[in-house]
Amino acid sequence: MLLERESALAHAAAALRRAEGGQGSLLVVRGPLGMGRSTFLESLADLGRAQAFVLLRAQASVTEERFRLGVVRQLVDSLRAVVPPDDMARWLRRADASLSGARSRTGRAHGTLTAAPPWSELGRQQASRWLAMLLCAMSDDRPVVLMVDDLQWADAESLRALTLSLARRARQRILFVFSVLPGDVRGARQLVADLLVPQRSGAEPGCGGGRPESGDGMSDRTLELAPLGLNSVRVLVEKALGSATDSVFVDTVAARSGGNPLLLRAVLDEAQYLRLRPTATDAVIAATLRPERVRQRLDAFLRSQPDHVRRTAYALTLLGSAADEQFVARLAELDDHGRAQAVEVLRLAGFMDPDSYRLASGSVLRDLLEENMPAQERTAMRGMTAELLHRTGRRAELAAEQLMAVMTLRGPRAVQILRTAADSAMRRGSSRDAARYLRPALLDSSVSGDDRARLLVDLATAERGFATAASLRHVVEAVPLLGSVRERADTMLLLGPLQMDPPAFRVDVIRASIADELRRSGTGDSAERELALRLEAREHVLSAQDPAHIQRALRRLHDLGPSPRLATTGERELVTSLMHIAFVAGAVPARQLGSLCARILEREPSAPDHVHTTVPLAVNILAGAERTEGTASWLREANRQAQRRGGDVEQAVICCEQALVALADGHLATAQEKIIQVDALAGPESSDLPTVCAAILSIVAMHTDEPELAEQLLIQHRLHAENQHLAALLDMARGTLAARHGDPRTALEHYRSAGRRAEQIGWLNPVVLPWSSPAALMHHRLGEHEEALTAARLELERSRAWGSPTVLGRSLVTLGRVTTGHRGPTLLEEAVAVLEKGVNSYELCRGLYALGTHPAARRKQRADALKRAHDLANELDIHALAKKIGGKQTETTGESDTRGNKLTPSERKVSRLAAAGLSNSAIAQHLGTSSRMVEKHLTNSYRKLGISGRPGLATALKRADAER
Repeated sequence: MLLERESALAHAAAALRRAEGGQGSLLVVRGPLGMGRSTFLESLADLGRAQAFVLLRAQASVTEERFRLGVVRQLVDSLRAVVPPDDMARWLRRADASLSGARSRTGRAHGTLTAAPPWSELGRQQASRWLAMLLCAMSDDRPVVLMVDDLQWADAESLRALTLSLARRARQRILFVFSVLPGDVRGARQLVADLLVPQRSGAEPGCGGGRPESGDGMSDRTLELAPLGLNSVRVLVEKALGSATDSVFVDTVAARSGGNPLLLRAVLDEAQYLRLRPTATDAVIAATLRPERVRQRLDAFLRSQPDHVRRTAYALTLLGSAADEQFVARLAELDDHGRAQAVEVLRLAGFMDPDSYRLASGSVLRDLLEENMPAQERTAMRGMTAELLHRTGRRAELAAEQLMAVMTLRGPRAVQILRTAADSAMRRGSSRDAARYLRPALLDSSVSGDDRARLLVDLATAERGFATAASLRHVVEAVPLLGSVRERADTMLLLGPLQMDPPAFRVDVIRASIADELRRSGTGDSAERELALRLEAREHVLSAQDPAHIQRALRRLHDLGPSPRLATTGERELVTSLMHIAFVAGAVPARQLGSLCARILEREPSAPDHVHTTVPLAVNILAGAERTEGTASWLREANRQAQRRGGDVEQAVICCEQALVALADGHLATAQEKIIQVDALAGPESSDLPTVCAAILSIVAMHTDEPELAEQLLIQHRLHAENQHLAALLDMARGTLAARHGDPRTALEHYRSAGRRAEQIGWLNPVVLPWSSPAALMHHRLGEHEEALTAARLELERSRAWGSPTVLGRSLVTLGRVTTGHRGPTLLEEAVAVLEKGVNSYELCRGLYALGTHPAARRKQRADALKRAHDLANELDIHALAKKIGGKQTETTGESDTRGNKLTPSERKVSRLAAAGLSNSAIAQHLGTSSRMVEKHLTNSYRKLGISGRPGLATALKRADAER
């Protein structure tokens, strides 16, 4: 398939027509290596055969350059397969006649002469005259096409012989076609130049007369073959690999080949062999293909070139976008003349962009050029390249990449370049690249003592966003090498408490030692006080599962007073760590902790680095206290920055925070989406994620009815047996699975085991581990009513102490479900009233469902509750729950309410107040609920009433009342 060569073929067809009419000419076909010159000549030959031209064809070769008259012999030999023997004999006799009797072949029978003369017997002039007369005799009978592929490699005697014949083309029916590889040094020979810009002369006797004349060039033409465009690449990909091609794959193959037909064909052949499909996924593999056929062609080309051309090609490959005249000359060790000559060769050969100092033939050629370099030469040239780039002030990362490509090049200078590059990478927000530059620098034997410590600190700083365990290891290794206690404290504070793993590397012992040394230093300045506060904060978080430490922390929080100072990072970290302990212990009400956490979040910038502080603990408390206003947007901005920086750990922690907020707001689908993102960031090995991430992932999984996933996530974490909170969550997941499988006794044992673990570490807040409610339900299922009531009341008592609407309402729901008689529905009505004050519509829906299915509830009470629950389930797009509720409605009333367009009592109440002119905040204060819940009720009311906002609310309510 010949693409984008239509114009060139049209010129060739026109030249054939002129030759057939008696006006011979020259057609020169030029193009870089692999640009399809030979394929084009084959297409031209097909055109000639179709028009009854006699075809003489030769392929010059660098290996046959010293073979005398080798190309002429190929041309003559090519005739035997295409012309009758009688014609061949007649043409040879006329050619022999030109030898002026020097050699008589009349001894052979006429009509049987089919062999050329012994070439060794012919002198230069004889060979030229003999070939010219042969072509003259042929063109008298039939039009002729004479083709020589890769003319630049032809032997000198053949070039001389062709010169005379070409000069007489004007009045002969001959089209001469030469293909040439631009830039090849052999193409600069005068004999080649004479053929490409020939003279015209009169013919020998028998071929017309006349005197030599210079051609006007009107009939001669040079055709330049260019790379293929993207559309042609797409056509060839479809032909080779199938019709359903992805644009990413096509773009990748085009970039890999540079549109060069040879490279493109080789890449596609390799893709076929590997059974690649033209998809975006397989484009990743296609971008790495290095076809052996191209490697061999490139190797042959480089071996045919002088050393200075080869070294210039290597220099251009290594310098990449940084290449310019001076760099190329210095790296290739050439003077200006040698550099200019080599660049001209490479440009003509198509290896270089014509307007810049860059390679231009596709990424596969650049890769193979580097692989072609001998290892020792590559190492030396990369070292020189790095030094040149660094010394001339180029971007440090360009120099570092040169060093990264070789394994043996080190030393103080190389370490300096790598560190400078790492600094540059960190400034542009690429911690992965920074770590990649710093790791090889650690292997250098010249780096020791304080220099090694600072290198370890830099590496730990880069790694903390995506490799927590490695970062922690490098922090621990760096601390003993640092000279001052302030430096050691700063280094220990690189990692936030969430990323610290107490059992690993004895990190808590090291932290305690630094804190003690800091206290004994006794300077008491503000900087040391700040360090001490931040180290203390980490102590509290790391010791949060020690009941004795919990009591000390609670006293410390009490001593700070109701409104502690939050001016500095250290003060905020200390207060947050103490609040974390008060939160898990259920020792301070939600209202108090929520207010303090909101103040802290107001002072913290919305950035990914908050992951390495105690701020995620504040977000956790805000979610538990249902004080999430503004938190979602704060986290969204932090996550946007984290995605740009590429820190997996930072993104994972932020997604977990977002999942907690979504869960607190009753947005289960959003929470589920976030844990899927965290799982993707963690990959197959999630054990390197912070413990808090594993906990949140499992909590969301259980809330979204996926206990199997929760169990799997917890088992995968390396600390699931040592960390009592993770172990308790695992018990909860297994209890839920047992309950689902109809084994309430086993489920109860798991729930009670979770409770024992929570009691053991002093984590009593039911927001953190609501074990008692499911235990109460299992007791109830087993008929153990007193035990069920005791368990339910325990959680209700602790929920009242905490005070957030959702956890309190959820506890009341459980107590109502296990309470028999009319007391049960009363408790459930109280639960619904409490849940209506919160923002969690999902828990409200569950509370209404519990009321609607309680056997002691009145028929109308059940119907109304199920109706409201069904409306909420539809609004929340929880179709499975809506279907379940619909089934219960059918059982209760005999029909399922599917209209879903009537206002709920809460919506009607809010709408009437809004129609009366009250603001959202005034309505919230009047009803004792949140502004967000008011907004939600109004939005639902507008939708159900078919209006766009408040202006039509009063009229719509009157119409709805009339319809009722």
